[in-house]
Amino acid sequence: MPLPCPLCRAVNDAGLACRRCRADLSLLFALEDQRAAELVAARFELAQGRPDPAFDRAHAAETMRAGADASRVLAAAALLRRDFAAAWREYRRARSHTGE
Repeated sequence: MPLPCPLCRAVNDAGLACRRCRADLSLLFALEDQRAAELVAARFELAQGRPDPAFDRAHAAETMRAGADASRVLAAAALLRRDFAAAWREYRRARSHTGE
């Protein structure tokens, strides 16, 4: 995923240094990798029929960076938990992230 540099706002999708100002972006890329790992684990928990740990892992990913991918997993976990209000809220949040 392209990450904007917090210093100069240039979009960076490769390398650990900003393409424009050469700022060190390694922590941002590491955080994005950790977020992706949390979402993979959350999807695995959903596939195993364990909505509570799936919800917790997706929520951890959402706190790292909000996005439609995390909101979709949160909505699915909430449905399996029979928390329909939370599922609806996360569904709407996912749609707002994608612009639908």
